[in-house]
Amino acid sequence: METAITCDYKNGVYCVESGYEGGGVASIYLLRDGNEAAIVDTCNNGALEPVKRAFSELGVKDGEVKYIFLTHIHLDHAGGAGLFAREFPEAAIVVHERGERHLTDPSKLIASAESVYGQAVMKRLYGDILPVRADRITMPRDGCEFRLGGRRVVCFDTPGHARHHLAYKDVSSGAVFTGDAYGMSYAELFGPEGRCAILTTSPVQFDPHAMRASMRRIDDIANGEVYPTHFGLLPTGGGVSDSLYRQLDLYVEAAERAEGDLDVIRASLRELFKEEASRQNCSCLASNFGRVTVTALELNAQGLALWYKKSRNKS
Repeated sequence: METAITCDYKNGVYCVESGYEGGGVASIYLLRDGNEAAIVDTCNNGALEPVKRAFSELGVKDGEVKYIFLTHIHLDHAGGAGLFAREFPEAAIVVHERGERHLTDPSKLIASAESVYGQAVMKRLYGDILPVRADRITMPRDGCEFRLGGRRVVCFDTPGHARHHLAYKDVSSGAVFTGDAYGMSYAELFGPEGRCAILTTSPVQFDPHAMRASMRRIDDIANGEVYPTHFGLLPTGGGVSDSLYRQLDLYVEAAERAEGDLDVIRASLRELFKEEASRQNCSCLASNFGRVTVTALELNAQGLALWYKKSRNKS
């Protein structure tokens, strides 16, 4: 049988392909130190099987999984949290304090996601979303450290994509797990000059000022690379980082120019994707608006339209 470990980054850091939306879309990261292990994000219920196979290959027993670190509670990152909590009975579920209530009672989260995806797609992607018992949940403050064997994992409050977003740094390896706080780069998004990245402004809590601050903070703590959930290790600095900051400015300008009109924003983002693909020399991003970009474009447009309306209501 083919190995469940997509990539061994060495120093106890591994990537597992979740299989979400056909693959190459959502990574699950595993940490191992001695006889203790941790998971970073769970994706959906379907990701449990490859994670358990990966742990079996590593010789990790279910009871040795000490933490399940969630970057945020959007379902492509935490939809499987309830099932994973049941399967790994000793693991503390680590989540931002703003996300805790949605894990113990996921009904509002499910309803919100259904309003974006529709019930049929929700059922196909996520199945039954199980609640997490409150006594299993840990809510760290910014800068809180967790011990995993001989290593330290530090939590960083990184709002912008969502107010309930955390990034985690494994100090031993230097790996920084960024969820959706520092863009995404699906497996297909490779150009002649390397990886291409897309900023993600999904509804319902996008905040451009907070996102910029969080990205700057990640720049400060990362060692020239990050581990976004979508998908795998991403070198930062130079073209990738320049592109993400540029996209943030252009997205906001597009929303303001459209005065929040969703159709106009959607059309503007399509053109911005093409222009950015040319800058990043990424022909896939330029020509393929199939599974790689359609969902990102639609969710980004919805997030920008909602942000614009909220920002105008405050003024």
